[in-house]
Amino acid sequence: MSHVAVIALTYRRPAGLKKLLDSLARQRAGAEPFKLTAIIIDNDAAGSGEAVARSYPARDDFAVHYQIEQTQGIPYARNAGLDAVPADCEFLCFIDDDEFAPDDWLANLLATQRATGAECVHGAVIPVYPDNAPQWLVRSKVFDSWNYPDRAPLKAAASNNVMISTAFVRRSGLRFEERMRMTGGTDYLYFKQAVRQGLTIVWSAGAPVYEDIPRSRMTLRWLAQRQYRLGNTFTVSERIDGTRLGLLRWAAIGVARVGLGIVLLPAFLFSPRYAMRSVVHLLRGLGILAGASGHSHQEYAPASLAKDRTQAANSANGAG
Repeated sequence: MSHVAVIALTYRRPAGLKKLLDSLARQRAGAEPFKLTAIIIDNDAAGSGEAVARSYPARDDFAVHYQIEQTQGIPYARNAGLDAVPADCEFLCFIDDDEFAPDDWLANLLATQRATGAECVHGAVIPVYPDNAPQWLVRSKVFDSWNYPDRAPLKAAASNNVMISTAFVRRSGLRFEERMRMTGGTDYLYFKQAVRQGLTIVWSAGAPVYEDIPRSRMTLRWLAQRQYRLGNTFTVSERIDGTRLGLLRWAAIGVARVGLGIVLLPAFLFSPRYAMRSVVHLLRGLGILAGASGHSHQEYAPASLAKDRTQAANSANGAG
């Protein structure tokens, strides 16, 4: 029987954590049986996720491991998750605490791995919108994730829906970059380094997860800040683990994306999708250029996190 660890970081999202753990507890075996250990790393020193995580009794095929990572910052929590993986686990997964998985998620990840022999399997993240979501924003598809043919080879991955061989993780010795403590993007850098060390990644079309999109994120301001941060982390990563030539290449990409964003600005008059493409190109390009010049955007600083959680809670409760 395969043993798989599923790592989820959480920070003051007990309702989301419960929805995630409910979905993990319902995972069904496919062609091969498996045991699942959910590793919950709470980055809130107050332990806001503890009551939820400890409410799941251990079963032969499912258990929850909970621990607090006192040092705030996504890479510290991810590294704590790596350290908590049981020695007998063949694979480890990452998933977010605002996501939930269909009952056959893990079985399909395993089936894709067995069919391809890849050391890493990646899947889609499908947005789930509230009833009051602005339809122009839904139609823009700005929250839609990557999508590839089944078993397509990839050169990149993210930590929102991924399974990795623990043998590779231990052999490579790779860790999430703690110098990027509050910037985000450490998963981008991790998988970039992993591919350089020979990690093989394939797509699993049958293993999506679902992400709840709160109303508080459905604003141009939030989307602009997120796209700026995403672009910024590309060049922050290149400054940490890259070359001068690579940084120049990214700067050229930044200039091109800003130019394309400006060209697409008139799309705001007739096409939500192309209007948001304008925002994506323009703000990612600006973030890339800022990172190339030495600026690191601190999206996950404690004050920013607290504000985001408060806005999300107010939105869920119907507040303005």
